[in-house]
Amino acid sequence: MYKLLISIAVLCVSAFSPAIYANDWDIKQILVLHSYEPSYQWTADFQKGIDSALEHSQSEVKLSIEYLDTKRIHSPQYYESLANYLQAKYAGYEFDGVIATDDNAANFLESLSTLIDRSTPVVAAGINDISTDMYAVTDRATVLYENDHIDINIELISQLRPNIKNLYFVNDYSVTSQLIRKEVYKVMADFPEINLVEISNQTLEQASQFLQTISADDTVLLSHYNTELTQGVYHSYKEVAETLSASSAAPVFALWQFNILGDVFGGYVNHSQSMGEEAVDALDKYISLNFNTPLVPGDNIRFVFNYAALEKFGISESALPEESVVVNEPSSFIRKNFQLLIGLTMVIAGLSLIILMQFVTLRQKKELAKKNKRILALQKQTLNVQKDMIHVLGEAIETRSGETGNHVKRVAKLSALLAKHSGLSHREVEMIEIISPMHDVGKISVPESILDKPGKLTEQEWEVMKLHTTAGYNLLKSGAGDITNLAAIIANEHHERWDGAGYPNGKVGEEIHLFARITAVADVFDALLSARCYKEPWSLEMVVDLFERECGYQFDPQLTKLLLKHLSEFVAIRDTYPDNGTFEASSLENLTTKKSELKAIEELAVN
Repeated sequence: MYKLLISIAVLCVSAFSPAIYANDWDIKQILVLHSYEPSYQWTADFQKGIDSALEHSQSEVKLSIEYLDTKRIHSPQYYESLANYLQAKYAGYEFDGVIATDDNAANFLESLSTLIDRSTPVVAAGINDISTDMYAVTDRATVLYENDHIDINIELISQLRPNIKNLYFVNDYSVTSQLIRKEVYKVMADFPEINLVEISNQTLEQASQFLQTISADDTVLLSHYNTELTQGVYHSYKEVAETLSASSAAPVFALWQFNILGDVFGGYVNHSQSMGEEAVDALDKYISLNFNTPLVPGDNIRFVFNYAALEKFGISESALPEESVVVNEPSSFIRKNFQLLIGLTMVIAGLSLIILMQFVTLRQKKELAKKNKRILALQKQTLNVQKDMIHVLGEAIETRSGETGNHVKRVAKLSALLAKHSGLSHREVEMIEIISPMHDVGKISVPESILDKPGKLTEQEWEVMKLHTTAGYNLLKSGAGDITNLAAIIANEHHERWDGAGYPNGKVGEEIHLFARITAVADVFDALLSARCYKEPWSLEMVVDLFERECGYQFDPQLTKLLLKHLSEFVAIRDTYPDNGTFEASSLENLTTKKSELKAIEELAVN
C-alpha cells in the first residue's frame, strides 16, 4: 500500500516538474556591472535607464547589480579581491547576459572567466576607449562607445567666447579622464589661437583658488577631478562642480549633464539614462526580452545650459544653438504654477458650466412641474368625469332593471372598502371604486320584460339573464386602457363562484380575478339588503347567515371573513347612500353633460 502511494506521489511530482522548470527557464538572469558607486549620478542615471527599459519587458528579468566603486579605489589588489568575491558569490550561476557600464567594468570582465563563458552575451556601454571590443571575454559582444564630442564642445566654446585666449582643462588621472585628454589634445590642434592649460595635479582647493585668477574671457572645460585619492580624500562630482564653478572667473563647460550644478555653464553633454536604455536594447538582440512595444531609447546627448551661469556671464539665450535646453531656470508664479492655474481655470469653467446647466435645468424643471401639475389636474378632472359617467351609466342600467341609482354608488364604496381591507394599493382601491359600478353594464342587452319580471324567471329567461355577463364583457373589452379592460373582466366574472359552480365560464377559486371576487361580495351584500321587484329586503341577520354559509362556496373565504369582521363599516356605507326609490330622468341629461365636459377636457389637454 505504501509503495503504491509513493509511486503516485512520484508520478504527480514528475507531471508538474516540467511546468516548474519551464517557469524557471523563463527568468532572464542578467548581471549588471557598474564601474562606479551608486551615489555617483552618472551611474545612478545609467541604472535608471536600464530599469525604465526593462519595465516594458514582458519577460521576467532578475538583475544582479554590482558597483565596483573604482573612482575611490582602483589598485590591482582591489580588483583581484573583487574578482574573488564575485566569483564566490555567483558560483553556480548561469547568467543569460551581462551589461557593463564604463571602461573599468568592461576591462574587469576579463577577471570573471568562471562566471562568463564565450557564449554569454555582453553589452559594454559608455565606453571611452575605442580600442575596447570585448572579444577577449565573449564571442557575443556589443560595445556602445561614449562619444563626448570634444570637437563640438570646443567649437561651441570658440563661438560663445570669441575673445578666449586660454582653455583650462580640469582633469585627473582616471581612465576616462586620460582618454578624454587624448581627444582634447587632438581636437585642439585645429584651434591654434587657443592656448590649452591643463590643471591635473592640484588639490580641489588649490584648483579653486587658481581659477579665481583667470581672465573672464577664457573658459574652463571640466572632466573628472579627484586628485587626492592617494591621501584618502574623495570628492563627489557635486562638490567638484559646485566648488570650481563658484570660484572660477570664467564659465565652466561640462561634458556630462550630471555635472551641470552650481554655476557650471553647460555644453554638448552626455546623459547616461539614455545609454542605459540603449544597453538593454542591444542586449535584446541576443536574448529576447519580449518588449510589448519596440524600445526607443531617448536622446543621450544634447545642448544643455545652466540658467544661473547664463545670467552670471551675461550670455543671452538667443546666442545658444537651436534646440538648446536651459535648466534650473527660476520660473515666475504663472510658469511655476502653470499646470495648477490651468487646472483651476478648468475647474472654475467646469463649475460655471455646471451652475449654468443647473440653472437651465431648474428652470426647465420648474416649467415642466407647472405643465405636469396642469396635466395632473386635467387627468384628475378627466378621471372624475369618467367616474361620474360610469356612475350615471350604472345608475341608468340598474334603474332600467327596477333598482335604485344609489346601488351602484354603494357597490363602488363597498368594493373600495373591501379592497382596502384586503391590502390592495391606493391606486388599486381607487381603480376598483371607479370600475365596479360597471359590473351589470351587460343588462342593457336583456329585455325589460325579464329585468322587471316580479316573479321567478323561467329556465329560458334565466339563460337570457345570464348572458348579461358576456354582453358586458364584449361591450367593454374593445376599449383601450386599464379602466375598460378591468371593467370588462369584472362584468364577465362577477357571477363566478369560488367553488366553480358560477357562470359564464365556471372558473374556480383564484382563477377568478380578485376585482371580480370583491365586486361579487359587495354586489350581493347590497342587493340582499335592498328591495327588488322580485323580493323584499333581507334583514342583516339573514344576510350574515348567508355569507357564513356560502364562505368558501359562493364567495372567496378571505373576503367573506373581512366583510363579517368589519360589518359595521359596510353597513355605515349603506346608511350614507340610502335608496331614494326612483331613478331621476335628469340622470340621462347628466350623462350627456359629462360627455361634453370630458370632450372639453381632452381638447384642453391637447392644447
